[in-house]
Amino acid sequence: MIRKRNSNKENKAVSPNINSNARPLKRSSRSESAVVVLDSSDDSEFSDGSIVEVMDLQYSASYPQRKRPDEAVVLPISAMLDLGNPAASRSESVSLDEQQTPERLSYLQIFDRVLETVLRGESHLFSEDEKETLASFSSLDQHSRYLYTRLYMRKQSWIRVSSLKYGDKMIVEQSCKLLCRRSSNNTEPLLLTETEIEDCNDALHLLTSPELKDFAKKKGLKQIANKTKDFICEMITKGAKQRTVMSFFKQTPEDSAGRRLSGLVQEVSKITGPMVHLNPAIVDLFARLHMVFFRSLAPMGVDNAIKLAILAVVGQIKFPQYTVARSVDLFVSRDDVVLFKTLMEVGFKMAELGQFSVKDVDRHTEGWSLYLDHNEMWANHIESLRKNACKKTAPLPSRVGVEYWRRHFIPGYALARIVEGGAKFAANLKMFDEEERILQSLLSQTAYRLNRRGDWYGRLILLYTKHLRPRQVKGDKELERRIRQSMQRARDTCIRALDDDHVHRVSLRALTRQLRSIEAKLDVGVENQYEHPRAQLEWREAPERTFFGVRILCPNRHGPSMWDGNDDVPCSVEQLALWRYRDQGYVGLHSENAIVRTLFCLLFWDIILHAMPGVLDTEYQSQPLDMNSESFYYSRQGLIDQRLQDISGGDFESHIRRSYDIGYGTTCVGVSWDFTLEQLLTISEVSLRLAAICSVMAKEYRIKSSGFPDLCMWNPVTKKIMFAEVKGPKDKLSETQRDWIDILLSNDIAVEVCLVREGDSRDHEQE
Repeated sequence: MIRKRNSNKENKAVSPNINSNARPLKRSSRSESAVVVLDSSDDSEFSDGSIVEVMDLQYSASYPQRKRPDEAVVLPISAMLDLGNPAASRSESVSLDEQQTPERLSYLQIFDRVLETVLRGESHLFSEDEKETLASFSSLDQHSRYLYTRLYMRKQSWIRVSSLKYGDKMIVEQSCKLLCRRSSNNTEPLLLTETEIEDCNDALHLLTSPELKDFAKKKGLKQIANKTKDFICEMITKGAKQRTVMSFFKQTPEDSAGRRLSGLVQEVSKITGPMVHLNPAIVDLFARLHMVFFRSLAPMGVDNAIKLAILAVVGQIKFPQYTVARSVDLFVSRDDVVLFKTLMEVGFKMAELGQFSVKDVDRHTEGWSLYLDHNEMWANHIESLRKNACKKTAPLPSRVGVEYWRRHFIPGYALARIVEGGAKFAANLKMFDEEERILQSLLSQTAYRLNRRGDWYGRLILLYTKHLRPRQVKGDKELERRIRQSMQRARDTCIRALDDDHVHRVSLRALTRQLRSIEAKLDVGVENQYEHPRAQLEWREAPERTFFGVRILCPNRHGPSMWDGNDDVPCSVEQLALWRYRDQGYVGLHSENAIVRTLFCLLFWDIILHAMPGVLDTEYQSQPLDMNSESFYYSRQGLIDQRLQDISGGDFESHIRRSYDIGYGTTCVGVSWDFTLEQLLTISEVSLRLAAICSVMAKEYRIKSSGFPDLCMWNPVTKKIMFAEVKGPKDKLSETQRDWIDILLSNDIAVEVCLVREGDSRDHEQE
């Protein structure tokens, strides 16, 4: 059933004016919102004004998709060379070689589906020239499109056409010729030829070792045996740059170094045959197309969205079944998409540089330079946010509802990630004044990365109490005044953090401790100490149990410690604790966060996958787009609260059984299928207490997905459930672990801290 309704509401998903000089593109002229309801029993209404693409199937990525209507028609090779009539070339296509398997066909299938879907509903995000390019790609024969998709998924470098094993050799060569040509409307070619090679080393590296050595000998190089490929290439290039003796007398312009290097490439191409390279401009266009389709912020890698989609099509992984209700207003304009993608790529680059040791100053300096390139853009954006805030008060996440997660797809969010990365580089380079300025700018806005505010406050307090605090010199009154001033700023920051509703409770305890420590150093009396309801947070302390064992020296000093387990088998500290608990009558699992995530997602399976505009936009998702934001709870509050009541009333087993049967083996957020149904039902028998845990997970899934106790155990006789956090020598509880322990104890769920120490257990028998 398809229902349409008029919408006079303005689009709420308006991105900030980051690039004020950019000319806004014309928005789509569609004036209606279309909501697709595939289940006739679903008569829900959506209150926002989003435009939802009409889908005609309920998808499961494990099922094969519909084929293109022209895939069975064969085009003669001669007809492939005629690009003057796109309609004629589209009416027929070269059938893929019979060696092409479903796995290979899946590449083209995904590309075609992405192109068709995006251009049907979000064509306003691309310029006319870009749409012409995409149309030219779509008009190509089947094998040419397939070949391009395979090259797109490879590492971007120059490739010998003769090395491509994607079907019959003649068809591959003809497809490459097609992809290297400009179409009739003069759009960019999809592939570049060897004439575009600018660095002759790119060509030389395509030679095999024997070919390269023979080529070097013809160039007069000697003593190249046992030399590396890089060395030989460098020597050949160096020789090509040098002028010959005769050239000093001729003095012809054709004898330039550039001309000689170009001739070198031509000589190499006679050995390699034709060479091709993906056109970077077209690659960027397709990357943007895929980003719009998949709503994926991740760069190309192991878990890249398109690779997962291909694995799903060939049946290697399976996504849950759900109704796709695709929105077409997540991105506002082409300018926003281009800027968002560019800024996200800068953020990924900065994150990569940040992985290097702080001793690698050059890497961190490069990261700092990337931040400086965007510093002015951030300052302008902060100013625009400030002006908008003066017009109306910025709402809290509880009032933002489903709109809050959409901010993750606007340029301002990507810019905030860059700025936060700049603060880390400033810290690593010991530029603490710059770091303090950046942190203040991040805290001056409440539009992005709200869950990070507690960490920003904590770091700012550390700067005032340590790094920006002058060193004390006894008797120097001026220094004492400046030290006190810095400590006062730290106290003010603590108070500001406690007043900030966006600071999570995990950060509150640390902030409270810092406040009391600072007030003690400032000699603030008890009667003058700052009091705040959130500052009264005290976490319950779990009882401790100590086990002893023999630790084995780990060959890798940076790896986890190993212990002498049963029958002299080395084991982890958690496994040793499980064996010791078995002597106490418990059986259990070393599950950590997996058990609580699995139970929550199975109990709320249908709610997580509930059809809502814009959160399940493709059939290749393991979770809704808003799963890791505060919006997840607020936009489903009625459904979640009703399910919590059901669980509290004892109705939980049916939900677990149904979800387990429906979804077993699928790639779904949070769910580990390593647990048996019997184990999950046994652990879930906490009824009211299970509802309390699920309530926390529903409201704070991203934060509460870590820190849960290591061990989940139960006594088969007493039916008692107990959790335990295991700590080896010198290990301490983290703030998130302390928070989870407090939540469990507050709901009368047994939990304890298991301390594993070195020693003979026979000498330390526990009562």
